[in-house]
Amino acid sequence: DDPDIVRPILEANWIFLGPGSPTYAAKQMRDSLALDMIAARHRLGATLMLASSATLAFSALTMPVYEIYKVGQDLHWQNGADFFAAFGLPLVVIPHWNNTDGGDELDTSRCYLGRDRFGRLRELLPPDQTILGIDEHTSLVIDKAAAECTVLGHGRVVILRNGDRAEFNSGDTFHPEVLGQWRLPADGAGIRADVWQEAQAVHSRLQAEEASEPTPPDEVQALVTARTEARAADDWDEADALRDKIAELGWQVKDTPDGPQLELLEN
Repeated sequence: DDPDIVRPILEANWIFLGPGSPTYAAKQMRDSLALDMIAARHRLGATLMLASSATLAFSALTMPVYEIYKVGQDLHWQNGADFFAAFGLPLVVIPHWNNTDGGDELDTSRCYLGRDRFGRLRELLPPDQTILGIDEHTSLVIDKAAAECTVLGHGRVVILRNGDRAEFNSGDTFHPEVLGQWRLPADGAGIRADVWQEAQAVHSRLQAEEASEPTPPDEVQALVTARTEARAADDWDEADALRDKIAELGWQVKDTPDGPQLELLEN
């Protein structure tokens, strides 16, 4: 809730939340300034990536994995951040759906709870609750603009809803209505007004800055690609020659951990 700490979220193109304690994350995120900023930035086009416990924390109800699996508490659910409610999706996401860490002696699927315990835990949910199980090394991409879900990775996703079961394998696509009463929220709906206004102002500034940045022509881009290939083949003389050609066209190429980047030469 400290604006000086969370304000950079409004400039992010990619927001990632990952491993940890689902119940702790849900408790900290609910009704927080950070969650409103994440929602606002996501509405304005940023990619939101959730992994492991973050998928549980952003669900309508959170499965308390540590409390049940490690501490031994009775089966129960706790409130989650319910992030997907704005899109009409009352999701309960269960990562590590096909986990096998327990080997032959202990069923650790269903995010370590096992089929039996998870079946009993599921009986505590409302009948219309959508459960989204995601295998390990697998992701479900929800493209809200295209209204399309795509499964990527090595496994599958399993959807349990209203007594029905659906499975989708890597490469499969389906409409978000499979997950619930899909809808796109109105601008700023469910987000505090001051956060939404600030997010829109930052978004407009970022768009203006991007539009003012010069774009390298195709010829320069092709030379950069050829230089990258030359460097990969250890042909350093050719790579240097290509770098000089790029400079002659008014651009400087810089090698970074994220790949080559181009800057316009001032003169």
